[in-house]
Amino acid sequence: EGHSSSVFDVRFSPDGKTLATSSRDNTVKLWQLDGSLVTTLEGHSSSVFDVRFSPDGKTLATSSRDNTVKLWQLDGSLVTTLEGHSSSVFDVRFSPDGKTLATASIDGTAKLWQLDGSLITTFEAHSSTIRDMRFSPDGKTLATASIDGTAKLWQLDGSLITTLEGHSAAVQDVRFSPDGKTLATTSSDGTAKLWPLSLDVLVAHTCQNMKGYLLSSPNVQLDDKELCN
Repeated sequence: EGHSSSVFDVRFSPDGKTLATSSRDNTVKLWQLDGSLVTTLEGHSSSVFDVRFSPDGKTLATSSRDNTVKLWQLDGSLVTTLEGHSSSVFDVRFSPDGKTLATASIDGTAKLWQLDGSLITTFEAHSSTIRDMRFSPDGKTLATASIDGTAKLWQLDGSLITTLEGHSAAVQDVRFSPDGKTLATTSSDGTAKLWPLSLDVLVAHTCQNMKGYLLSSPNVQLDDKELCN
């Protein structure tokens, strides 16, 4: 107990000895497991939605309704502020190697950052809020889930690999299997779906989505119209 409003998120540190909580009261708190408060992180000007420890447990990332993400040392010192989203940031994730950070926002974009706050790339294709995102286990792919009813797979340079269409309502959550060969999605339509991620399946799925465009668009060269045949 200690927050003065709703608590949105809770995370264990990688070593399991510390707990972090984020709240509508604009703060993040670090706790010992006996309930003792370690420190309070203050700096956001609005609700803090998400909180994540880095893989090595030395850094904390927080995302907020104030459109920013902040990186903190565990003594409560602010390391840097990541600014670039035009609306609330719902989700923040460290890459598996801990060297980069991904953020997802109501503005319909995800962004990849260096830990000094430098923007690496922006993932743009969703037409509405991104609710969730995950790195693949090997750290080479990013999956995003959106209120627009789709999930998308991306290369880390911002290139779209494919769009997964099949849900009839907002996609709320996305997860890779431990071996990275399957993606699971959940939706407001009351279903969860499993998607195979083999190269052949992804190519076939992409061609299914793109075939009409390739055949009908005047911007596609004649030779390229047969790419999916």
